[in-house]
Parts: sequence; C-alpha cells; structure tokens
Amino acid sequence: MPELIRSVVSRVRTYLKDRRQSPRLRARLVLSVSVRRKPNANGASSTRTLKGHTRDVSAGGIAMLLPQVHLAGYHLAAEGRELNVTLELPDGGMSLVILPRRYEMLEDSELGCNYLIGAKIVEISDADRVRLESFIAAGVNTTPSTHSDSFEN
Repeated sequence: MPELIRSVVSRVRTYLKDRRQSPRLRARLVLSVSVRRKPNANGASSTRTLKGHTRDVSAGGIAMLLPQVHLAGYHLAAEGRELNVTLELPDGGMSLVILPRRYEMLEDSELGCNYLIGAKIVEISDADRVRLESFIAAGVNTTPSTHSDSFEN
C-alpha cells in the first residue's frame, strides 16, 4: 500500500507547480550504491554494491533507478540511512554520500530496474561538486526540457 501512495503522490506532483530549487538534467549515468557503515574493529567494512543508473541529476540530488530496494539485509530507502554512491560521469567517476528522501516501485521496469529512489546529496568533495555542476550546466544548455517527472529534493 505505501508504494501505491508514493506513486499517486509522484504523479500528482507532475500536475502541480514544480518547486525544485536547482535545474535537473535528465541523464542516464551508471552508478554503484552501497550502504554507508562504520568500519569494524580491524578497520575494514565489508561493502556489497548494487549497480543501477540515474534518471536525472541536479546539484542537490539524484533520482536513481535500481533493480531492488534491499542490499545485504538493508532497506536502501530507510529513513536516515546514508548511502555511498559512485557516479560515472563521462570524464570519470566521483564519490558522494546521499540520503534517500523517497522511493517508489515502478509499474514498468526500466532497463531491468524496478525501483526509483530520489535522494539528496549530503556529502561531495568540492572538486566533484564543480565537475557535477559543470556537467549539469552543459546538459541544461543543450536540453530543451530540464525538468522531469521524478522526485523533488
């Protein structure tokens, strides 16, 4: 039932005023997601990753398409759960930490991905932020419509 409510709310937003602060670029970028955990006593932290891709990106957040919403026994969109993301831009990869804000199960799978997770970027290096903002600005200037029907961050 919660998926149905999320889906309805997401669709209603497409008919209401778009309240996003920063422009969104609809872009399909490959990404890897892992649960952010503290290292264990010997300094290691086992990390399992899940591959997916973005639906769109902005300076403040991303919408990710993933094949599942659970990883290593963790619900990826659980409230307050920070995730590590490696995002592949055309000029190389970057690491960021995100905080999921909402998710929904898709009615139709997109490239084998059944879940859409909207997340806020909470940690990114200054150099990577500049690269991400440059990538978005370049895409926004060449794309006729920068706002998609996905999530608000």
